[in-house]
Amino acid sequence: MSKKKKEEEEEKRRRKKIRMPGAARAGISLLIMGALLVGFGQYFERGALSLYGVIIVAVGFTLYMAASIVAKRRASI
Repeated sequence: MSKKKKEEEEEKRRRKKIRMPGAARAGISLLIMGALLVGFGQYFERGALSLYGVIIVAVGFTLYMAASIVAKRRASI
């Protein structure tokens, strides 16, 4: 195998995208959205908005963790 082909294969490995389940992506987006709501709620002194944001963060975290655990178990089988 030539040196050029080896370099091309190594580059392909480096560029390989990380596979992430859709539920994990949704969990991360809920985490971000909830954190923003908490921040705005604190800034504007709106306790209800902050509480709503905390609930969204908790749901996003749970969804992300569950999706990660399921993905890890599927990968090990």
